[in-house]
Amino acid sequence: MTVPAGDVAVLLPGQQQDGAAAIAAGHADYPTFRHVFPNPRRRARALRAFFTATVRDGIPFGSALSIWHGPLVAATAVWLPPGGFPWSTRRKLAAAPALSRVLIADPRAFPTFVRYGTNVERAHPTEAHWYLEVLSVRPEHQRQGLGSRLVTPILERADRDRISCYLETADPANVDFYQRFGFQVVDPALDVIPGGPTLVTMRRPPPS
Repeated sequence: MTVPAGDVAVLLPGQQQDGAAAIAAGHADYPTFRHVFPNPRRRARALRAFFTATVRDGIPFGSALSIWHGPLVAATAVWLPPGGFPWSTRRKLAAAPALSRVLIADPRAFPTFVRYGTNVERAHPTEAHWYLEVLSVRPEHQRQGLGSRLVTPILERADRDRISCYLETADPANVDFYQRFGFQVVDPALDVIPGGPTLVTMRRPPPS
């Protein structure tokens, strides 16, 4: 995939930990993960392991995007192309070592974490779409427009191909941000964790 010139770069093999570090930092207080992993230290370890697998899985598609600030990734977005989600059995097996590190990081929380992933997969739309699996900006780089720069390239590609886009967010504050790009709320309160925060699911239709 061709990415517009500038600060947006495609993450390459071997850079999955760089991309994951930015996601883990930006999601340290994300409602879902704060509920699933109540202990901050265990949460940090679990998120680094999980998002390393997430970024590694997205890299072969050429749509794991990043913005670097010196030697660190300041922001990361993992987009999956049509047919890229749910993960295939082969891709889940490849992620098994990382998931085992999530288990080690917080054994008590792991069953809830697995249930969350299963319920998200079950509720996923079946139509062809680009899926924004995760978008995260390090706290010290937020409100600088980095998230917008990581959203725009795929939206432009989706428009050219007349394909819809889809995402979920557990943070209601994100809804206005995505609505600026044409996303519309599908389900305002998708229940994926008993007693936990719900998800807002959003879809951006293809251009008419």
